[in-house]
Amino acid sequence: MKKKLKIETKQRCWSLVTDITYATVPSWYGATFRDLKCSVCMPKVRGEERLPLLVWLCGGAFKVMDTEVWWPQWIEFARKGCVVASVEYRTSNEEVFPAALCDVKTAIRYFKTHADWYGIDPDRVFVAGESAGGALASLVGVTGSRTAGKYDVGQWLEADSSVCGVIDYYGVADMRTSDAEHGVSTDSSCVTAVQGDTNSTYGAVEQFLGIEGDLYKLRTEASAVCHVSEKTPPFLIFHGEKDDLVDSAQSEELYRQLCSAGVQADYYLLEGEGHGADAFYQEELMEVVRQFITSDRRKL
Repeated sequence: MKKKLKIETKQRCWSLVTDITYATVPSWYGATFRDLKCSVCMPKVRGEERLPLLVWLCGGAFKVMDTEVWWPQWIEFARKGCVVASVEYRTSNEEVFPAALCDVKTAIRYFKTHADWYGIDPDRVFVAGESAGGALASLVGVTGSRTAGKYDVGQWLEADSSVCGVIDYYGVADMRTSDAEHGVSTDSSCVTAVQGDTNSTYGAVEQFLGIEGDLYKLRTEASAVCHVSEKTPPFLIFHGEKDDLVDSAQSEELYRQLCSAGVQADYYLLEGEGHGADAFYQEELMEVVRQFITSDRRKL
C-alpha cells in the first residue's frame, strides 16, 4: 500500500540526556574527587522559547538514590511543556548534612548558569522530591539565597539557588520529632541499608546529620519547618493519610507553618494511601503539579 499523508505537528520531540556532570565534589575521605550527575528531559530542538525547569530529587532514606528510576512518570510531564532534571546528591554514607542540600543548590545554580543550553527560563525554576528528596526540596525552598556562603558553596556561584516553588511528596519536615524518627527509620530502603534493623532511627536521621556537634541543633538546622519565613516561595504538599513510614503530621506541621507566615501553600492529603503509593503520580495530581508550575504568579 502506498499512501500520502499530511500530518499536523502538534507535539514537539524531546530528548532524554543522561550522565551530565553538574559538579565535582571531594570523595574517598577527601583524598579524591568524583562527579555529581544529572539527567535532563528537554526539547530536542530548542529555539527562542524558554520553559520552566523542575529539578527532581529521588528519595531513599538519605542512604540511596537513583536519578533514572522516576523517568517513566516525569517524561510525560515534561512533554507537556516543562524541562525536568533528575539530580544526584551525596547520600549519608558519603557525606553528612548539609552536603546533600549543598549539592542540590549547586545543581540549581548550574542550570541557571546554562539556561540557554537547556532552553529553560532561569526565573522559573522549581524543585520537587519524594520522601528524603521531599525533605531536601523543602530545605532548598526555605533557605533560598539567605544562606549564601553556608549552603551555596562550590561551583556556579555567579547564579543563585532560589526557586519559585516547592513540590514536597511525603517528606520529613521536622527532624526534631518522634514521628520523624519513626518515619525515616522504617523506610524500606533504610531497612536494606541497615540490614534489617527497622527500629534504628539512627539508621537514617542521625547518619544524615552526622554525630559531631549538638544533635538537637543539627536536627533543627535540617528541619524545613524551622526556616519558614514570609520570603519562602509557594509550596505544594502531598501526603498519604495511611503513611506508616513518614507520619502525615510532618506535612501538617509544615503546612501550618507556611500558612502562619503568609506563604501560599496547598496541601493534598490522599485518603487511604501509604508512603510512595502510585496514587501520587496519577494524571489528576500530575495536572495539579503542572498548573502549580505554569502559573504566572510563581515567578521570581
